[in-house]
Amino acid sequence: MLRPHLKTFLTVCESGSFNKAAAELYITPSAVLQQIHTLESELGATLFARSSKGVTLTAEGEYLRQTGKALVQMDEQIHREIRHVGAENRTICIGTSIMEKVRLLYELWVLFSAENGHCDIQMLNIDAMHNIPERTDLIESVNGDIGWQQAWEFFEICKVPFGFAVAGNHPLADRSLLTVQDLKDQTVLSLTSGNNETMQELLRFLRNEKIRVSIHSGAEVNPLWSSGFSRNILLVPLCWKDILINAVTIPFEKEFLIPYGVFYRPEPQPAVRQFLEFIFATYGAGNTSGIVPVLE
Repeated sequence: MLRPHLKTFLTVCESGSFNKAAAELYITPSAVLQQIHTLESELGATLFARSSKGVTLTAEGEYLRQTGKALVQMDEQIHREIRHVGAENRTICIGTSIMEKVRLLYELWVLFSAENGHCDIQMLNIDAMHNIPERTDLIESVNGDIGWQQAWEFFEICKVPFGFAVAGNHPLADRSLLTVQDLKDQTVLSLTSGNNETMQELLRFLRNEKIRVSIHSGAEVNPLWSSGFSRNILLVPLCWKDILINAVTIPFEKEFLIPYGVFYRPEPQPAVRQFLEFIFATYGAGNTSGIVPVLE
């Protein structure tokens, strides 16, 4: 219910710059500036002191930062309460980010809504710190059994093989398939080991083959920028090839598969439950034919 200007303002406060805030919000820096200027004009106050070193909060800006956080919390609380009032809520909210792209859910919803026109869909942004909006009903992702995933139910649609991403100028970039021998004397970066058994098995396999493995958090190695691993190799599920635009993603000769599908809350509201039943019916056979929808 809050105007986006306040959330944009708080994002600038947290990131420390207009450009970083724009990147987190997936809008242009000029759009961020315009929203801040509008907010300052309406309040009749200057919220940021600009300098060559960046932006700092004025006294008025610091006051708005403190009160703004409380307003956002109140707004989220209201949404939580309204979300559970009766069965009239027919909006299905899908959480998305660059890492959790909607590769299958949107097309599934188009098919579902053809016979269920009373349902609506809304995409919600999962920010750079992976804060999932409270109203999120569904998230499409690989299941690495990492922190946030353990509080959600999961329906597997397919399994995705692991591969490796390299910078375009890497000596291995022209390979169509990477072998164990190719990885000798290389350093393989993994964003997280997670609790996924296949992931653990793959990492053990690499180490047993005397391949160097270095585990990093997502904040330390950003897979979207090739400069983060220009001299090394990044272990990734092959479905990420559509987000690693600055890299070449290559399959591995050994097959290690990670589940891919839909995460949903333990007690979905009626519209979401109905959509999930449609997804279960569509992919309930378990893809025994070996089809991997996200790699087609």
